[in-house]
Amino acid sequence: MQNDCGQTATQSNPLHVYVATLQSQLRDRNAELAALTKKSEAMSQAQAEAIVRSAEIIDELERTKQRLSEARSAAEEAARDTQRLADTIFEKTHDGVMVFHKGICIASNDNALTLLRSDRSKMIGEWPQAFDLASFDDGSSARESLRQLIGDEFDEIGSSLEVCLSNQERQIFWAEVSVSRFSMKDADHLLVVVRDITARKQFEAELKRHRDFLDNIINAVPDQLAVTTTAQRLVVANDAYCVANKVERGEILGAELSRDELFSLTPEIEQQINGGVCESIEETRPLHRDGKRTMSVMRSMFQDRYSGENYVVATARDITEDRAREDRLRILASVFNSASEGVAILSSDGRVEEANPAFLSMLMTEGPEATSTRPEVAAIGKPLISILKIETNDFDAVMRQVENGKPWSGKGFLRQGDTNRSYWISLSQSFETHECAGRVILLVSDITELEYTQRKLRRQAMYDNLTGMPNRRYFRERLQQLIDSGLDGGLDGGQHLAVCFIDLDDFKHVNDSAGHEAGDQLLQAVSARIQQVTPEDAFVARFGGDEFAMILSGLDRDTLEGCLNRLIDCFQKPFELNGTEATVGLSIGATRAPEDAQLVDALMCNADIAMYAAKLAGKNRIRFFEPKMQAEVDLRHHVQSKLRQAIASGGLKLWYQPKVCAASGNTVGCEALVRWCSDEGQFIPPSEFIPIAEQTGLINQLGNVVFQLAAQQASRWHAEGINPSIAVNVSAHQMRNPRFVEHLMLMLEQAGAKAEWFELEITEHAMMDDTEYAASMIDKLSSVGFRVAIDDFGTGFSSLSYLKDFRIQTLKIDLSFVHDMIRSPQSNAVVRSIISLGRGLGLTVVAEGVETMEQASLLSEAGCTLMQGYYFAKPMPPEEYAKWLRATSSGKQMNTVTS
Repeated sequence: MQNDCGQTATQSNPLHVYVATLQSQLRDRNAELAALTKKSEAMSQAQAEAIVRSAEIIDELERTKQRLSEARSAAEEAARDTQRLADTIFEKTHDGVMVFHKGICIASNDNALTLLRSDRSKMIGEWPQAFDLASFDDGSSARESLRQLIGDEFDEIGSSLEVCLSNQERQIFWAEVSVSRFSMKDADHLLVVVRDITARKQFEAELKRHRDFLDNIINAVPDQLAVTTTAQRLVVANDAYCVANKVERGEILGAELSRDELFSLTPEIEQQINGGVCESIEETRPLHRDGKRTMSVMRSMFQDRYSGENYVVATARDITEDRAREDRLRILASVFNSASEGVAILSSDGRVEEANPAFLSMLMTEGPEATSTRPEVAAIGKPLISILKIETNDFDAVMRQVENGKPWSGKGFLRQGDTNRSYWISLSQSFETHECAGRVILLVSDITELEYTQRKLRRQAMYDNLTGMPNRRYFRERLQQLIDSGLDGGLDGGQHLAVCFIDLDDFKHVNDSAGHEAGDQLLQAVSARIQQVTPEDAFVARFGGDEFAMILSGLDRDTLEGCLNRLIDCFQKPFELNGTEATVGLSIGATRAPEDAQLVDALMCNADIAMYAAKLAGKNRIRFFEPKMQAEVDLRHHVQSKLRQAIASGGLKLWYQPKVCAASGNTVGCEALVRWCSDEGQFIPPSEFIPIAEQTGLINQLGNVVFQLAAQQASRWHAEGINPSIAVNVSAHQMRNPRFVEHLMLMLEQAGAKAEWFELEITEHAMMDDTEYAASMIDKLSSVGFRVAIDDFGTGFSSLSYLKDFRIQTLKIDLSFVHDMIRSPQSNAVVRSIISLGRGLGLTVVAEGVETMEQASLLSEAGCTLMQGYYFAKPMPPEEYAKWLRATSSGKQMNTVTS
């Protein structure tokens, strides 16, 4: 209703409403205008104030800018002053200055370049080369120490080093390298200063040299030296003092001397020193463990002019030896006077100044002078050459030689009655004291009896006692004399010298059969016959045993050979020995100088080689040395050396050759044959090395190895069921060993073998050398179970009567007869005779070397028991022999033993 009324009123008065609206809007506008006016006024006021404030700020900024500009100018000027000061210090300092960053030099002054003799281009951005060449006092390199000092891990502790630097020009100087850290551009840098301290080092070295010089002087004093204060505190002690007291210098300096110390001061000594008295005091006291020693102590006092303090200098000398020397001199004087040898003191011109009684007694002669003149009167003051006849042409030269320090010895003579006495004179320079300078000591010994004894001993040493002929030693000496004189007189000018070695053939048989006494008589007769036949100027000697030698001069080859042939011919005549005759032959080896050699050893060696060749060629032979003989000897030595190695290293093997029954054709055993394969794989025939083994004494070792190998193989075959019937060769050298059987039994025991498995083949020659010994040895072998065979039967000179005395089981026909029995009726007859003889004695007869069916048939027909040779099988290794046995046993009686 109200709305309607109002609407009605309004609608009834619209102008009034419009005016009211405008009024209301006008009021609002006026209010807004008043507010805007007020705001505008406020803004104007604020703007005015802002303008004023801005003006003030701008003015203040201008003043601040002016102040900053002035401050900056001042700072820049200060910085320039600081830079000029740093540059002045950096460049003008006498030291070398460098700046390092991360181990690289980034700045350097000129002094551093000058000291290190380097260019700036080579210094900046690099590590200085001179630092790599730096060294310490002891010469060791300082490179790593400098790198550590100037490195990134720089430590302020120990920030300097003293090193020896050398620049690019190899100029060396001492430098102190110091380092300090500083910050620049927010980074740590190192300032390195190199200061030349060469002058300081030289001064220190000179100071040390002077100090060491003084120390050396003090320590060079051989006496004990000590310096003490008046309060008896030790301030100086030399090495002799420390050694004598067994102390270290550092432990005793400053210490107070004890009252029992050698250098301690008693009131009496102090009073003497203060009074200027310096006397030597001898004290005898025990020193450590050396026992009682006599010491001479001297003291003196001096005042230090700087400190005014008094010091005592004391020296102590051990005079124990001096006192002992004085005692010794008294003893020597007693010895001088009581010596049995003559002693005299001579002046430089050879006059006798003093002589002992023994020397004077030598001058006592018979006759008027002896009774009227005392010996000392006749000798003292007289020239020595007027007293003794001395064996020298220039006695003055001898005295000069002795004065120069070279002793002289010689013989002197003095006639006493009807005899001449010989003296040995020795002259030597006297070094005892200064007063004796130029004097000569004379020693005189009577050697008359000694010379007689020496002549007698020389005779014994240079001659053979049995024959009276020169011996080997005299022979060598004489040969050397002839060579020396020949070289001087012309060995090369056609003057020939022959050396001959002579060995008696069959002497041993004579010696063994007739006895040693008869052998000595034979040697005496032989030496006499050689001297009778050879030229008068021949030098004949006996070396020992049945060996002789002689030297012949001036003979050409034909004349020499004729002379030696006559010598051999004359020995065809038997020697009469106590009613029996003995015949010996000669084997002679000769060599000539200068054609073959000119040295004693070479000539004797050549003659020995030639004599050996003569013996190998047979009896009664002459052989002249030829170079090829030496080659043969060298070969023997080489084979001997290699064989010795082969024996020691197991280089020898055994091969086995079957022995076949002539009647059945069955294999009944084998012979062990040694084989030697060299390092080069070449088999060396037994005929080459077995004779050398016999000549060099290796045959015993070789025989032992062969039997040992055979015993081991026999044991293995027995274990395999094979009949171990093995023939093994035995040498005469083995037979001569008294313990031969004992050695064989020991090897059998070690191998687990039996003596019954073996037949030992001994040559006929070995048995006939000494039949009694051979029979005894064969008995021993048979008694322990060995079978014994005579090998090479028919080649020796044995008496058939010996066969019945030897306990042998087998005769083995030498292969030379087997080879010739087809074409030689004589050999055929010998073979048949040996077979018949063996069968008659109940012996097994073995024929070796059967190579053809015809030989086998004839031997079988003649009744030979066993045969062996290439016709049946060659020697073969043990494995092949076992296979061969199995193959040949097929279809026949098996050659085995049952267990």
